[in-house]
Amino acid sequence: MKEHTQQALIERILKHIENRTTDCAAEERTVPTDDYLGDEHLKREMEAVFQRRPVLLAHSSQLAKPGDFVTEDLYGRSVLAVRTRRGKVRAFLNVCRHRGAKLVDAGHGTAGNGFSCRTHAWRYDDEGTLTHVPDQARCFSPLTLAERNLFQVPAQESHGFVWVGPPQAGPEVLTGHLDALDEDFNGYRFADDTFWAGERLTGRFNWKLGVEGFLEVYHFRSLHPDMKKYVFVPEVALFDRLGEHVRIVAPKRDIRELRSAPASARRLRPHATLVYYIFPSTFFFVEKRHVTTLRIQPLSPDSSEIRVLHVARQDGLVRPDTLRTNISLFTKVLGEDVGAAESVQGGLVTAPQELLFGRNEAGLHYFRDTLLRVLEQDEHPPT
Repeated sequence: MKEHTQQALIERILKHIENRTTDCAAEERTVPTDDYLGDEHLKREMEAVFQRRPVLLAHSSQLAKPGDFVTEDLYGRSVLAVRTRRGKVRAFLNVCRHRGAKLVDAGHGTAGNGFSCRTHAWRYDDEGTLTHVPDQARCFSPLTLAERNLFQVPAQESHGFVWVGPPQAGPEVLTGHLDALDEDFNGYRFADDTFWAGERLTGRFNWKLGVEGFLEVYHFRSLHPDMKKYVFVPEVALFDRLGEHVRIVAPKRDIRELRSAPASARRLRPHATLVYYIFPSTFFFVEKRHVTTLRIQPLSPDSSEIRVLHVARQDGLVRPDTLRTNISLFTKVLGEDVGAAESVQGGLVTAPQELLFGRNEAGLHYFRDTLLRVLEQDEHPPT
């Protein structure tokens, strides 16, 4: 984040605290119940949104050495990402090209000599090239095997994280997706951080309810009992559009101390949680000494999976007990958020009604503006 941006955000927060205001949308908004129900809505969203944008797969430190790999199931397809001997990250469909067996079962590890299918021992190097076929001379012609390298998936390292495109997309899917976040993310130096832990959970809620639950601070004091001491300034937040994405700044009470501090000593990260929503369903929660990423993956119209990565700064790693405490709190709060989303999903079925977004829930408005625009562009592409 550039210095002038940081100082401007701090000034906006202090002004809101002084005036007892917050960033707001122009007016309230309603969303129909059936937008969260039914196969047709999800089918359209998958085709127009999810299958055309990259997915956060891992932190670069998970692929620190040549041969390090991670696997992940993305919308029904297993993807394998590996650090090659040349230092690049490559990604492939995790499927042997012989008879379709899953190539790697482990979620992560190190492959010393590439990958070997346990069914018939076909072997591939870290570039996805087929290097060995048992009894090749009797069984397969060279021409046939020349077309049997692993299926490549678009992959890119950016800001210390590994992103992969949908398997059916070309490499252009990675172009420009994070451009609007570059100015902020360059200053965080996420590439210097270290993977700490990961977790996942599933819930009975539509993916949009999950996204919307993390785009407002209105629920903090009522939903999360452990916030009774309330480290945050009640109901105050900044919301900014960054291309398709949104930046949210949730100030902590001690940010008031910056009123009397010189500009050169003012730093936002120690005094706020900065949340970056990356369309369509990824979040970065930037804390003082660590960052947590969260990605919501639709499973069905009324069920979703949440995948979480916790990545620590060096000054966080030297305070492991504090880091564990903070991540434990995040996990507890996340469970409460999932419970709330499940409650809303059940309520929509029990008593259908329009959902109401308040003016103070500006992040929800921005999300809906972008989603509607993307769906309309897909339905009526420019000629």
